Amino acid sequence: MSLQTNLEGALLVSAEGYDQLCRELDTLRNRARRELAERLREARRDGHLDDNPTLQDLLHEQAQLERRIALLEAKLCVVEIAGPAARGRAGIGSVVRVRDEDGESFEYALVGPLEADIGNGRISISAPVGRALLGQRARARVDVATPLGPLTLHVLSVRARRAVVGEAA
Repeated sequence: MSLQTNLEGALLVSAEGYDQLCRELDTLRNRARRELAERLREARRDGHLDDNPTLQDLLHEQAQLERRIALLEAKLCVVEIAGPAARGRAGIGSVVRVRDEDGESFEYALVGPLEADIGNGRISISAPVGRALLGQRARARVDVATPLGPLTLHVLSVRARRAVVGEAA
């Protein structure tokens, strides 16, 4: 069993990540499709179907929209919401505050691979730092082999993220 899947091979995500995938899919299926359909109707009214660059662009946009919907549907078929981490230990959905050897502090939300966004502090458990933090407790010292070289982190705190399925972000 790898860290990012369960025994059945489902990809693990946080409750918040699952909720975000569902909200995006709902928005694309409903609002985005409806708005695009209206724009396509207007483009078809504007003239010949053969020589209509606006219509061609919209048809391309529609294909991209349908690909994104299909991708989200496929993801939702194989994801499973990760259970809560053991009390006081870092797991998917935990927020971990660390300090590096230079004294600089960082806060990361540990997430499944489908929801990683390092720019927003969401680090995948399949990334080197996320993998090293998984299962750690406050006051732990973690040595991480990263592509840029070794890194030592001191875990300052671990707390559960409070998001639940259905909760707005």
